[in-house]
Amino acid sequence: MPRRTQPAGKGPGRPPKYGRPGRVIAVTLPEDVLERLQRVHPDLGWAIVKLLDGDARRPAAGGERRQPDVELATIAEGRSLIVVNRDVIRTLPGVSIIPLFGNRAFLAMAIHQGMSDLELSVIDRLGQPRLSSRERQALGILRTKLTSWRRSRQVLSHTRAIILIERVKIP
Repeated sequence: MPRRTQPAGKGPGRPPKYGRPGRVIAVTLPEDVLERLQRVHPDLGWAIVKLLDGDARRPAAGGERRQPDVELATIAEGRSLIVVNRDVIRTLPGVSIIPLFGNRAFLAMAIHQGMSDLELSVIDRLGQPRLSSRERQALGILRTKLTSWRRSRQVLSHTRAIILIERVKIP
């Protein structure tokens, strides 16, 4: 029987890559398929999981897949982070936009702040002049989703502290 990784939260060591048991496989794919998968996600494993889990978006103009400007990124079973396109949403008052990879970043707030504070930050940003139409649209989507999550009985939000280690170059 194939050996699987331990379920999330069980035992020592690195947690499972996708927040659930998995195994290493080798597969040969045509070059054009590999290129298309990398448009979904730079990590081929994540690209496959996104496609099968239904997280991949329809192709944008020109046939390329464009990731949404606002989405939930699953980090463990039933747990997600709010992820934004940091090329579009560059700043939010009182919110840290923590880069992940490429143009993706997650939103972090002070430990004493919560979902309502994040929603107010988005509203404040929407009230500022000189927003591009794309940023205004992305912030509108984020505001709508935040309101929906805050009001939903099926969603709980928790504020957690993160520790960010940044290496500095010493001249």
